[in-house]
Amino acid sequence: MKKISIDLHGMRYGQAKIAIENHITNCINSNYSHIRIVHGHGTGTLRSLTKELFNESEFIEEFYLEQNFIATIGKLKY
Repeated sequence: MKKISIDLHGMRYGQAKIAIENHITNCINSNYSHIRIVHGHGTGTLRSLTKELFNESEFIEEFYLEQNFIATIGKLKY
C-alpha cells in the first residue's frame, strides 16, 4: 500500500483547503493507494475540513480517523 502524508499544522482554513485539494491531485497523479492528512486535535476545524473535502471528492472511496484522531486516512479510487 503506497500512501503519502501532509501535515496541516500551522495552516489557516483557506491554506489547508488548497493544500488538501492539491495533495489529492498529486496522490492521484502518483498512483498512490491512500492519502493521509495530519490535522491534529486543536479545535477540530481542520479535521472537519478534511472530512468535508473527502466527502466531496470523486477520488476518495472511503476514509477514517487514525486511532489517535490526529490524522485522517483516505483510500483513493481510480
